[in-house]
Amino acid sequence: KNPLDFAKDQVSLAQKHRKEILDKFVQDGDSWIKARRGYLMTLGLQTKSTSMMANWLGGTYVNRDKKGDPNERTPIQVVEVNKQREALKFVIENSFYDAAYGLTPELINHMTVDYFDESFDRIINEPAWPIHDRIMGVQATALSQLLNPTTLRRVYDNEFRVPSDEDAITLKEVLDTLTDAIWEEIGQEPQGKFSERKPAISSLRRNLQTESLERLFDLGSARGGSAAMKPIANLAAMKIADLQERLGKAAKNDNYDAYTKAHLNDSLVRVTKWIESQYVVSAD
Repeated sequence: KNPLDFAKDQVSLAQKHRKEILDKFVQDGDSWIKARRGYLMTLGLQTKSTSMMANWLGGTYVNRDKKGDPNERTPIQVVEVNKQREALKFVIENSFYDAAYGLTPELINHMTVDYFDESFDRIINEPAWPIHDRIMGVQATALSQLLNPTTLRRVYDNEFRVPSDEDAITLKEVLDTLTDAIWEEIGQEPQGKFSERKPAISSLRRNLQTESLERLFDLGSARGGSAAMKPIANLAAMKIADLQERLGKAAKNDNYDAYTKAHLNDSLVRVTKWIESQYVVSAD
């Protein structure tokens, strides 16, 4: 009845079972390949839930009421703004943060394949689970669902469907919310002592941030196409300019570890080059 409650329950189940993989799911005499399979089952629950809720952003209800029906509803109704915001928050919390994946060294070091297993699973998978590639795949999917032009166009169209004196989720709100969550670490003064073993920005988060830049670059460069792409491109470009300023300040901080500092410097260079490229006059 309530998809968001269902999605939350599914993620709660995934988190519960994930904690029991090594102690209960894999039993004495079982191959440790079962640990990998168990984790992937929980990851499947998580990604299906986030995918379902991502569809609520920019969504509409389609009603089949006929004119004159009792309690007649309009054929198209924009999904309630509070539900869209909750859905966006849900996807962010369960896709973009390290804690959402429940990965510990102990669990990761038991997620293998069986050398004596002749199945196709053994052939296509290496024994050590590719942590960064697999998590980046989940995060990239979430970014695609939230930042693809069709979703953003629907958000923009829905702004027009809702009377101006009523609350509605906007393109700016979506881009601000996503960017602030993805680049959360540079929005505050770094606290503590960092090292390559304890970086200020984790490896999973650095990958997410790099991927998000590519999505913003694509959006900011997409000036053609549908009528809605112009404002989408303009807002994406404005967000990139804002990131340039924030990255410039963060990159000057000497408290960061080498991984984080190199990542911030690289991101700043790429953002600056993209902005400069938008003002190159064609020789043609």
